[in-house]
Amino acid sequence: MTEKKKKKRNKNYYFTKIHEEAVVKYASTDDLKIRTDLYIELIEPAFSELVDKIIYTYKFTTLPNIDVLKDECKIWLTTILDKYDPNKGSKAFSYFSLITKNWFIH
Repeated sequence: MTEKKKKKRNKNYYFTKIHEEAVVKYASTDDLKIRTDLYIELIEPAFSELVDKIIYTYKFTTLPNIDVLKDECKIWLTTILDKYDPNKGSKAFSYFSLITKNWFIH
C-alpha cells in the first residue's frame, strides 16, 4: 500500500514576532518618523488582516456597512496602539484581537 504524500502547507502568518516587536517599539517611542515608518510598513498591514480575519471568524460579515465598520475599527486600533503595555503579560496579537472582537460586538 502506498502512502499519499502530504503537501506541506506554506504557513503565511500575518502577525509574527516582527510585528510584535514593531508594536512594542511603536508604543515605546515618541519619534514621529519612527512611528510612521513602523505603522506603514508593518503594523497597518497586520491590522488590516487581523480585522478581516476577526470579521469572518465571528461572522460579522452580515453587519450593515461592513466596509465602513472595518475602516473605523482600524482607526480605533491606531488610536489605542500606544496604550499597549507588553509588561502586562499579553502578546500584541491577543490584545488587539480581543479589542477588535469587542469593538464589533459593541
